[in-house]
Amino acid sequence: MGDLSKNFSRHEFACRCCGRTEINQRLVDALQELRDLAGLPVRVTSGYRCPEHNRTIGGATRSQHLLGTAADIAVRGMPPAEMYRLAEDVEAFRNGGIGVYPDKGFIHVDVRDGRARWGQLDGKYVALAKALKNTGGNDHATA
Repeated sequence: MGDLSKNFSRHEFACRCCGRTEINQRLVDALQELRDLAGLPVRVTSGYRCPEHNRTIGGATRSQHLLGTAADIAVRGMPPAEMYRLAEDVEAFRNGGIGVYPDKGFIHVDVRDGRARWGQLDGKYVALAKALKNTGGNDHATA
């Protein structure tokens, strides 16, 4: 049982360097909807990031993680292409941001105002279609 929703707790979203947690409830609600659709646990690998931590890991300067509106997630046994398809079924993500990172085994989801899609392979941004094609059922997720 979570303290933010049925399955999510505040500590899952805490910044890895300082422990601070600023999380948008719309994100939590959308993640809960995704978890319910998947019927499997969704692991948050990165939630809120303070500016220092975001810089340290090379995060985007205007990252949604800084606003508490984004999470990187993995689902055990589910390749990123399948996670992407599920995220598209959640209205807040369908109208927000989804990034696919097949070589790292996770997707990024956010509840920004406006639709954004991207993929990343070998540390380089690529067309979403290319990232989805390269998931090839090769599951790196270890949720």
